[in-house]
Amino acid sequence: MAVQAIDLQVDDVPAATRMLSAAYGWRIVADDPNFGELDAGGLRVMLSREAMVPWGALDGLILHEYVEDVEASARRAVDAGAELLSGPLTTDWGTEAAYLRGPGGLIVDLCRDV
Repeated sequence: MAVQAIDLQVDDVPAATRMLSAAYGWRIVADDPNFGELDAGGLRVMLSREAMVPWGALDGLILHEYVEDVEASARRAVDAGAELLSGPLTTDWGTEAAYLRGPGGLIVDLCRDV
């Protein structure tokens, strides 16, 4: 078994779908007012306004996106609307990383091994 998808609650699904695609290059699979889906390199990122089960704000989840150029990738994400939280910096565990926040509180670590 493998985790193949995550679902994030966002207020504006179409805007979040477009922002995540522009920021990280994720391919849009579905885009309508109540549901968006992106292919993030084999992980499906689903965006919903509502869910069948009660849920609250996202907390404690970080997606790690490995890139060749952390600085350029972070700049593209910020230009698309992501909030730069930290970096680019060199971590204690041997990566160059930039941490960004986007729709639904999603945090993405743009990183590369150094």
